[in-house]
Amino acid sequence: MSHQAIYRQYRPKTFDEVIGQRHITETIKNQIMRKSTAHAYLFSGIRGTGKTSTAKIFARAINCTNNSDGNPCNACDSCLSILSDRNMDVIEMDAASNNGVEDIRDLREKVKFLPSQSKYKVYIIDEVHMLSKGAFNALLKTLEEPPAHLLFLLATTEPQKIPATILSRCQRFDLRRIGVDDIIQSLRDILRDLDVESEEEALRMIANSAEGAMRDAQSILDRCLTHNSKIITYKDVTMLLGTVNYKAILDFTDTLIQGDIRNTLLLLDDILAEGKEISSFLEDLISHLRNLLIIKSVKESQKFIKLGEDAVKELEIQSNTLSVQDNIRYIEDLSEVLSLCKKAVNDRILLETRLIRLLSKEQPTKSEVTHMSESLKETIKKDPPKITQEMQEPSSLKQQKNISNPELKLIKDQWENILAAIKKEKVTFNAVLKEAEPFEVSGDEVVIKFGKKYNFHFKRANNKENTELLQHIISNIIKKNCTVRFVIANDDKVNTVSVSKQKLKEELNQKTFELFGEDKVEIIE
Repeated sequence: MSHQAIYRQYRPKTFDEVIGQRHITETIKNQIMRKSTAHAYLFSGIRGTGKTSTAKIFARAINCTNNSDGNPCNACDSCLSILSDRNMDVIEMDAASNNGVEDIRDLREKVKFLPSQSKYKVYIIDEVHMLSKGAFNALLKTLEEPPAHLLFLLATTEPQKIPATILSRCQRFDLRRIGVDDIIQSLRDILRDLDVESEEEALRMIANSAEGAMRDAQSILDRCLTHNSKIITYKDVTMLLGTVNYKAILDFTDTLIQGDIRNTLLLLDDILAEGKEISSFLEDLISHLRNLLIIKSVKESQKFIKLGEDAVKELEIQSNTLSVQDNIRYIEDLSEVLSLCKKAVNDRILLETRLIRLLSKEQPTKSEVTHMSESLKETIKKDPPKITQEMQEPSSLKQQKNISNPELKLIKDQWENILAAIKKEKVTFNAVLKEAEPFEVSGDEVVIKFGKKYNFHFKRANNKENTELLQHIISNIIKKNCTVRFVIANDDKVNTVSVSKQKLKEELNQKTFELFGEDKVEIIE
């Protein structure tokens, strides 16, 4: 006896057996029980989510002579004849190979005749979007004035290609991707029926690889059973799928986060030694980094990453060691590497080179940041600030000579030196700060302003690592601890919550001097 594929052997036979589409099956069951069905339905969704299966169940249910709850009984003469493809009133068409005008015209001639065995004549048209324009026009005439005994069940993976005139005459149901947990439970039921053992990790790997398509999951399971008919193991699944062991991805990401070039290359060597394709490895790694980013950025992350609770806990632990900024940088850089590797003469050398370059851009460690002040001091010695005398003058005289804050002036005078010190530690932050300028010093707060056209730079500057780095350097210049805040100008006005009273007073005084002359004005406190 020839082998029957699992997806055919375990195709659902009732609406209740359709997995993950209850929002559709319950509606159809109610319509059947209330005898309020439409004359045309469109089932859309990705491959393997149950479009054709739902249509076939519908065809049996609406013609079932023993229907009590909306499901077909699968035991009456009508159900049995449809199940065995002996019923002449249920016709399945593949629009990919029957997409011409003549095919639909032939259909229009046949639908005029009453059903010979059943209550309804049912046409199931799969991949209906592949009909030609002329065929759609021919079908439209039938859908406009359908006979009472006729039911059209259309299925498609690309509903956007179907003319609006057809869509408007169908009840449309969009089938969802099937959840990982639902797929796993279905695979467990199948293996229990087949008396085959399995590892939980193996089933989860299959479910994740299926990307919401039950048929894909069943096909992968079929391959695994061909390889080993007694137990489904995680190792066998990863080998058959050609994917990288998930533990290896976790370890590799750890070495990236740690900036460990040597161990990163050693792990890469181990992964490639197992025969994994570089493009496949990079796709898995980027997908993993994307999951880390989602966990870091979204509270209900499990809705978006479709992994089990154990896997999510491991990701949460790892995500705590990686900043959002670096996570995004890894994804962007590795995505570019993936694209280049597909065209490269030697993709391994390209990957190794880019990994080394990527890790060379790592954030400075805490110990490295502590050496920054010494480097800055040397720089300042070569170009000492020229306001020492001014700072020692009486406050009234300073106000007349220079109303601006001396600390702000000092930071402005040393801005180029500050940028040079930052460049030694973090080149990318240096490039961002080149588009900014010291704007205000109020108490212990230093405000750095970006022009209104530099929103991207403003966002890149605003992260904890960058802020702490600049705070450390400026604190060494003004000889006291300070906090740094970045703002962005908006129509030449800084987009910030408030400006200190002292700043407003200084600005008013300066305007007064400009209008009437400094020697004609006396400032009274």
